[in-house]
Amino acid sequence: MYAADQVRLVEPKAAALAGISMYQLMERAGQAVVDKMQQLFPKTEKLLVLAGHGNNGGDAYVVARLAKNLGINTTLCEFGKCEKLSEDAANARKKWLATGATPALFNEQVLSDFDLCIDGLLGTGIKGEVRTALASVIGRINASDIDVLAIDVASGLNADTGAISGIAIEAAATVTFIGIKSGLVTSTGKQHTGQLFFDDLGVGDEFNRLAVPVAKLISFEQLNPLPPRPIAAHKGSFGKLLCIGGNAGYAGAIRIAGEAALRCGAGLVKVYCHKQSQQSISIGRPELMTESREEQYLEALKWATAIVIGPGLGKDNWAYRALKFALDHCLQFHKPLVLDADALNLIAQHKRLVVPKNLAILTPHPAEAARLIEGTVARVESDRYQVARDLSMHYDAVTLLKGAGTLVTSQNNTWVCTDANPGMASPGMGDLLSGVLGSLLAQGMSNRLSAIFGACLHSAAADVASKREGERGLMASDLLPDLRKLVNKEQRVLCS
Repeated sequence: MYAADQVRLVEPKAAALAGISMYQLMERAGQAVVDKMQQLFPKTEKLLVLAGHGNNGGDAYVVARLAKNLGINTTLCEFGKCEKLSEDAANARKKWLATGATPALFNEQVLSDFDLCIDGLLGTGIKGEVRTALASVIGRINASDIDVLAIDVASGLNADTGAISGIAIEAAATVTFIGIKSGLVTSTGKQHTGQLFFDDLGVGDEFNRLAVPVAKLISFEQLNPLPPRPIAAHKGSFGKLLCIGGNAGYAGAIRIAGEAALRCGAGLVKVYCHKQSQQSISIGRPELMTESREEQYLEALKWATAIVIGPGLGKDNWAYRALKFALDHCLQFHKPLVLDADALNLIAQHKRLVVPKNLAILTPHPAEAARLIEGTVARVESDRYQVARDLSMHYDAVTLLKGAGTLVTSQNNTWVCTDANPGMASPGMGDLLSGVLGSLLAQGMSNRLSAIFGACLHSAAADVASKREGERGLMASDLLPDLRKLVNKEQRVLCS
């Protein structure tokens, strides 16, 4: 994925290398949108096209001309001053006018008369908030029932961060060109983009040779499967994970983490919890070993090869001592750990707590990330990429920033998980993820690979479960069977 300025600067060079003019690229972009329109909205008979005065508007003129030539009843509304059009966009407008078409005035009262709206208002070049006149148009489009197909990026959306510039088109689908823009796949950008489609317009090879991506898209399907297990393996061969949490009244969180770790293949899983939680965890999942006394905890830290701390931890003195012991132990013995939930809240609250360098995976949701940076959720969501990078640099850790378009950052590298669905907005999902990550760490994966693989595995399991029974009502524990199936995907079983 790329920043909008990268695409804007490198696109002409890539086109020149490919022997294609910039106007030819505009024609190809318009054709790509029309092709996708016919695929996604084949019953479109009356089309509304919105054209701004940037190159995005030039693409819109091409779309309007091509749609009219297909026999679609097409209405185009112009916004901005035509004299500001670039030479290529002006050429596209001239060819559109040559069909006998004339621009129409925008009238929200007749939006219901159209089957589809093509958004070519603003594109990637927006600076600051959307101006009042266009904000009113966007608001009226969003308030209507009309589907919107956006050209390159939904108008009002920051193409780099996914933040909303005051207001943005809520597109059903977006066709983006040359390089996928980073803001289209995370935060509110994912919502306003709708279904995302990409077309390199025939210059992808040249562009990729010239441009350096700012992040990479990753999905579970792209990852190599875990290797087959040795025939002579035993439970001690696959790591010893200690899960720390489950304060009084919060036993469920750490139990979910422990169960996820077992389902993802950790050899042994032990839970250190508050004494009031121990019995319910042991009865509910007898395969989990449990400890509740502090002297047992110190021995369990020595026993473990990896640690998860945070689910159901709380923020009282019991929780603080448990976290302090774990951090000090991992620092001294160089053990990998996952820091989640109240472990992160305590770190934000107590600056003297030291996170071991190059060992931790931080798994904040936006509110926890806001506490860590001493900011607001709005600040986090305004640029998730920068916040995740800042956390990774500050704590010298891998950061997994949860939310729509989960990010994984490690030093200067960023990945965006394309798996996941809204059904995951339910209690316990983060606890489950912590167990998945801890299991992979215990089995010997690096913290970076554990975060990438774990994020995709967790989200893919949620996708499988939601496709089976729907997104609403999806619970964290519903994913446990699917986690097990996915970690065994494509493994070869020796049959007699």
